[in-house]
This record gives sequence, structure tokens and C-alpha cells, in this order.
Amino acid sequence: MTRKNDTDAHLDRRTFLKKMATVIGGGTALGTFGLTPSLAAEFIEKSIHPPSAKSASPNRKLIYIAIDALHPKYLELDATGRPGGKDGNWLMPNIRRFLDRAMWYPNAKCYLPAATDMNHLNAVAGTNTAQTGIIGVWAQPTGWKANGKPIITYSNLSFAKDDQGRPVDTLFHAWKRRWPESKTFMISGKEWVAEMFRESGARFCVDILVTGSARPAYLSPPQKESFADPATDTDALCDPESTRMNLLDRKTFTSDEISTYFSPSQIMNRLYCGQGSLLTRQMEVFPTHFPHDGWIVDAALAIFKREKPDMAYILLAQCDDGGHCIGSGWDISEFTPAAAAHPYPPNCIEKPDYRLVSSRNPLLFREAALDVIRDVDVQFGRLMKGLDDQGILDKAAVILLSDHSAENHLYTNDFMSTDVMGILQKNQVASGNDVYAFSVSSYGVLYFRDKKDKVPEAVSVLKSHKALNPQTSKWECPWWVLDRNDMKTGVTGVSLPGELYHAFYIEKDRENSMIWPDVILLAKNGWQIPAYNGHIPNVGIKVPTWTPPFRVYNGGHGSVDTLPIVAAVSLPDGRSGVNENPIRIADLGVTAASVFGLKLQSTTIGKDLSGDL
Repeated sequence: MTRKNDTDAHLDRRTFLKKMATVIGGGTALGTFGLTPSLAAEFIEKSIHPPSAKSASPNRKLIYIAIDALHPKYLELDATGRPGGKDGNWLMPNIRRFLDRAMWYPNAKCYLPAATDMNHLNAVAGTNTAQTGIIGVWAQPTGWKANGKPIITYSNLSFAKDDQGRPVDTLFHAWKRRWPESKTFMISGKEWVAEMFRESGARFCVDILVTGSARPAYLSPPQKESFADPATDTDALCDPESTRMNLLDRKTFTSDEISTYFSPSQIMNRLYCGQGSLLTRQMEVFPTHFPHDGWIVDAALAIFKREKPDMAYILLAQCDDGGHCIGSGWDISEFTPAAAAHPYPPNCIEKPDYRLVSSRNPLLFREAALDVIRDVDVQFGRLMKGLDDQGILDKAAVILLSDHSAENHLYTNDFMSTDVMGILQKNQVASGNDVYAFSVSSYGVLYFRDKKDKVPEAVSVLKSHKALNPQTSKWECPWWVLDRNDMKTGVTGVSLPGELYHAFYIEKDRENSMIWPDVILLAKNGWQIPAYNGHIPNVGIKVPTWTPPFRVYNGGHGSVDTLPIVAAVSLPDGRSGVNENPIRIADLGVTAASVFGLKLQSTTIGKDLSGDL
């Protein structure tokens, strides 16, 4: 990567303007008018060459690179995954190299729910969930049918409204208004995220949308590859990963619980638990739905070379996909040596790190999770080198982010411990179509159709519920429970005021256009809330609605513990460093708008960080 040195005798145009602004204005004069040298230079440059309201193309590119579910703690680890990484010995050296040239915000967070759809949108719209209405992943209930069942709608900007009921505006929209002839581009390892931005007519904003299954003819399709043993894994034959639970586990089976043990839900749980589980097999056998980052990188570079887009959003999903099925390894304190030695193939040398398993789920080997992350970094490095080889980085603002982080879920034989609907039905708070649950991983939402008077009782039942934590051997409430008042006022240490409360849909629209949850559950301490009614976006197959409730993932996100994200911004002529101030993902969208002189026309809540840059 090339980068102009501040001591270079041949000053670039922008550096020259900054110095001239300082000389002409002087420190005192600039302070009087509230101008920094950078802002003064911007003023001079625009005075000399005022931008056309709809010029053909911008003079700089904007590139978002989103690594889905990357926890910032990974960036502190050494090559073996231990604390204390340093130059020459990082777990993710390519990302660390980028951070050296960027402004890095290590205390950044996303918004609740700490999940996919809403936070990728927040990153380009300067919003939170309460300003978009998108609260589900892949889909969400938006209304009621005559028979009392919900209308399930795939995530799309068509129902994304701000607190005034206006369509949510994004940087893509603002970019096309300013530069209508400039090409915009999105490529996503999560196909439904790209499809969320597919619009037509006056709202059309993304020129090139690419996924593993919706791609130009000149791109070859993604190929199958292992998550735990990617092609870049140098010890794939030796480092272990677990298989799945057997249909019959003699350690936990006793004759007096035979009916529970062989219930459909418990069978599904066992099939989907473990690094070699049915989930892993399904995700690996459908590479068009779950393309590895290597394919996304190759495709993105081919698009840049052929189409030359000026604004791009590149979503690398392998970290999240691998986290769901293989697990997360960022917290070294979670891992302990396996109780029994793992059988190694011939010529393999046993290493202490190979035996480390999660204390939340002993089927999760840490080394397998770290191999996922190592490959993510390799592919990021390939992307940056490819962009640099094409001469793009010298004139591009690059925003690196993750949309949320991830953690490992508790494994427990007591499936009923977090069966929300089962608990409500047992306490006679819900029956039939009275309540609809939409949940996955560590958050869930409940809709009380015509029985909203039941909400206080349901909240009380759920708050008083206790489950035995298998990691701590203590009884605890496995979740925070928020009603609409909590959503509006916020809960200290959990949610911000209004973060989960959509004022337009609840108060002004009265839920005529879209229904809003009456209760939100956020799991604590790694607990997982079952998925209901087959609404599971990430298993590679269309799950029937009659599928029994079951715990889908080995690792996941959605709740408070997965709010931390990676956030860094690099401008061609900008500052680099570490900024410890807490920021939120919406700040990235508002900052990008400011840097490029764009106006977002719907409500934003993000802060402009351009002064840092």
C-alpha cells in the first residue's frame, strides 16, 4: 500500500491547501471563525472548484469493508491466540496493518439487537433500530392475517421508516442523488442483506448487487470449503474439531426421562450441537448461500476492475458463519483443557492449544475457531492488496467495521430452560395464536396480537423464571425482559432510551403499516433462545414452519454481550491513531456523509467524527 509521507518534499494538492489555509488565516483567525486548517483547506478548495450539484463522479471513492461478527478482542491476540500481540506477532496481521494507517475506535459498539440486518443498515444510514423498523434477521412479522397468523416479510428497505414515517435514506441514496452517473456496488456473503437493498424506480440506489447465487455471468460460482479447516490452514490434519452429539448420549440418558430425551426438539438440539454438526455440514454444502471470504474478495476485485464503482459495501460473512457453527475463540479465559485426550492422526504432534475447549460448550475446540479467524485475516489482506494494485486505495476513504460481535452459547441438556413459549403456556399466559415468537440466538421478540393486556403478566413470569447455568452451577434468570416502556425509557446497562422503540409505528401509525414487538428478550451469559416456526436464516435449507423449537447455533449474537464491534476509518490524507472515545455504528454513516458532503434525508442519530480524521 502506498501512502504519502508527511515529510515528502512534493506536497499533494490537499496538503498544500491545508498549509496555505494555515498561513493565510493564522491560528488566531482560524479559531475566531471556528475553522481548523483542514476545514479551511476544504473552504479554499470548494471556492476554487465548487462542486456541481450533480457532477459526473466524485474525486474520491468510498469503500465499506464489513467483517460480519468480528470481535475487537481478536485484534489484541498474538499469532497463537494468546494475549499480548505485537508487531510481527499478531493473530490478524493484515487488519492490524490497516489499523496503523487508520483512525481506530477500539470502544465502538453497534445497537440492539446486536444482529445483522439492522446494523449493516445503521452503518450506511446513521440510524439505530428504532429509526429503521428493521428488528429481524432475514425476515420479521409485519402484520396479521385474517386467521390470526402473522405476515412474515423478508428484510427490505420498503418497510424501513424513520420516526417521522419517512423512507430510511442511506448513503447509497445520497450518493446517487449527488452523482447519478457514478456506479454503486454491494457484494455480500449474506445474500439476504444485499437483497434488502434491491429497489426499483425512484428509490433505486445500488447499481451492482452481487451474492453467491446472484452474480454476473463472468464470475465463477463459489466452491465448497471447510470452515474449521480452510485452504489456508497449515495444520488442518492435526488440529481437532468435534463431531456432533449422537442421537443417544449415554452420559445424559436415563430411563425416567425417555419421553423428553426423544422429543423432536431435543433430537434437533443434539444434531445441531458440535463443530461437525448438521449445521456445519449444511452450510458447507451450499457455498452459493455461504460463500467463503476468498470468493467474495475475488469477485469484488473483478467488479472493481471491470465496472469501476465509486461507492462500495463489501460484506465478508465467513467470520459470522464460522462463529455460528464452529464457535468463537476471542476470550481465552473461557477455554480449559479437554477432559480426555483427543485422538490424533499419525505424524501429528499434540500441542496444548489443540486441547483447549470451551467451558460453555465442551464440543467447541478453540483452535478450530481461531483457524476461521486466521483465514478471515488472510482474505482481508488479499482484498486490500488487490485494491492497492488497482490504484484504488490512494483515492479511497475506507471504513472497516463489524456489525456486531459473537460469543459461544451454553450447551445444556435442559432444553426447556429457555423455551419462552413453553414457559408462557405452562403458566397459562399464552395459548393458540395469542402470542407469536420470533427469535434466534441470543434475542427474541414477542407479539401479543389481541391480548396485549397479558403483557404485564408475561413479563412478570419471564423475569421470575430461573434456569441452572451449567457453567457456573448457579440458578439464574437467563434473560433481560423489556416491555414497551423499557424500550422507550431504556434500561441502565442494557439498552439506550428509545433504542428499541419505534415511535412512528407504535404511536403515529398505530401498527397499521407494521406491527412492533410488545416484549423483547435479551439473553444473558451465553444462553440461547430457541428458534420457533422454522424462521432460521442461516442453515442452508428452507426449514418448514412446523419444525419444533430448537437451539440452532453453537455460537451467536443479538444481546448486550455482543455489542462491541470493530470500527476504523482511513482517509487518503487523514490522521491515523487510536481514539478511545466510545462511538456507535451510526456514527460511521454520519461521518461518511460529512466527509463526502452528502445529505441524509431521514432521521439520523449518529455523531459526525470527521473532526477526528
